[in-house]
Amino acid sequence: MHALTIAVLDRRKPASFPAEVWIVSVTTFLSRSVGFLALYSTVFYKSVGLSAAALSLALFAAGFAGVLGSLAGGWLATRFGSTDVLIAGSVLNVPLLFLLGLVSTEPVWAIVSASLSVAVTQSFAGPAAALVTGSGYQGNTVTVVAFHRIFLSSGVTVAPILVAVVGEDNFSTLFFLSSLGSLLTAVLLLSERARLRAADKRAQSRDRATECDADSAADTAHDAFRAARLWAVVGVFGTAMAVYVQSMSGTPLSLDRISGGGQLYGVLIAVNSIFIIAFELPLSFMTSKLRWNYALGLGIFVTGLGLAICGLGTSWTVCIFGFVLFSLGEAIFIPQASAAIAKLASPSENPRYQGYLSAAQSIGFAVGPGIGAFGVLHDLSLYWALVVQISFVTGAVAVVAGVNKNRSPDRVG
Repeated sequence: MHALTIAVLDRRKPASFPAEVWIVSVTTFLSRSVGFLALYSTVFYKSVGLSAAALSLALFAAGFAGVLGSLAGGWLATRFGSTDVLIAGSVLNVPLLFLLGLVSTEPVWAIVSASLSVAVTQSFAGPAAALVTGSGYQGNTVTVVAFHRIFLSSGVTVAPILVAVVGEDNFSTLFFLSSLGSLLTAVLLLSERARLRAADKRAQSRDRATECDADSAADTAHDAFRAARLWAVVGVFGTAMAVYVQSMSGTPLSLDRISGGGQLYGVLIAVNSIFIIAFELPLSFMTSKLRWNYALGLGIFVTGLGLAICGLGTSWTVCIFGFVLFSLGEAIFIPQASAAIAKLASPSENPRYQGYLSAAQSIGFAVGPGIGAFGVLHDLSLYWALVVQISFVTGAVAVVAGVNKNRSPDRVG
């Protein structure tokens, strides 16, 4: 009876996050806290003195570099292991970021250095996601992804504060801090290399065990539709991210119609950050009860709906309500996408497909802002109506992607 009681209590006790999840999360926070290039690339390029055409070219080069970096990170992690890719990328970014501070007055070198740094930075995403989703966490995969994203979101929140302290135009100092942050990230990862590589090996051993399990192989490795479902998740995620970045282009342009629109946009950014940090992890415990495809589809639709409500709103109250909905959708669909990839892919494939997912995000971020700016300036009402429709269709595709050959949706576990 005593042993039974202990077993019941153990099942009720929340699963603890493994060391590798903490290490990757802390290093992600550190790198994002000094990720000034990602947040202020447009301001930086303007300070270099680029023309409008050159500025567009520089931003396109950075976006394209991000896609290539994501693909390379996933491929290299599959070949050499996620741990070594994280370490190599952090080390390589140190001289690149330091050089960026030195050549901030040379347009060509600034564009080249920035694009290379973006590529190296994006190579971090796939291997980091693979270590988190492939960890020994005993709870639901969605929850561990949400936990990791708290550190990512916190880092993105810290970066603007540091910029305010140092000065928005003091890019030499800012990039020196970025270089220092990348160095500290590399040192921390190197100090924990043995632990992280052990986690990599455990994932690979689970992969071999899966291959020996005939029933599991029938449901995963030999599922004729599995690759199509993986690519469907990647595709809908990239589309959803293109809609998501309307919060950075279409939304601020739409707010020009409202008195104090500039101040309102600052409030909306704060609302989003606070919501993600405070509620994404608790929400993951609820959404983990749903089939992953339903949760992913719902989150994508709510994200677009919230943006449209905010974009069409004519008051602070309506816009804030819309952005709360947008934040709710983000908190649901982004963790679900990474967890779904980990569910559908084998452990050995996971780093590569997490890299594809990161590349899809980069593509969304590259094309989304331009689409949003054109749509809002052309016909605001029509554009936001299309955003809702696109979000609905994308969410529906996500739902269909989760139905396996037996027409039974899987849960993310």
